[in-house]
Amino acid sequence: VGLSYAGDTWSTRLQLGAEKATGSRTHLIGTDESYSVDLGGSYALTRNVDLTGGIRYKMQRDRIERLADQRHDSQAVYIGTAFRF
Repeated sequence: VGLSYAGDTWSTRLQLGAEKATGSRTHLIGTDESYSVDLGGSYALTRNVDLTGGIRYKMQRDRIERLADQRHDSQAVYIGTAFRF
């Protein structure tokens, strides 16, 4: 699911996602599922060049839990440019 808004020189977006494994496997231990949130935007520097950036967070639950490492989250901060031709 996503939501975005754009003005003359800037735009923003919010994306929410969820994934769940399907199939005929038994769920004795747990389910494979993940959730993600992405918030980003861009600003037009010139007519053909945009400065972009945002943050992304993803949480994943595995069927088989790791015993020693309980980190299941993924975080990212990104910045870049977009060129239009």
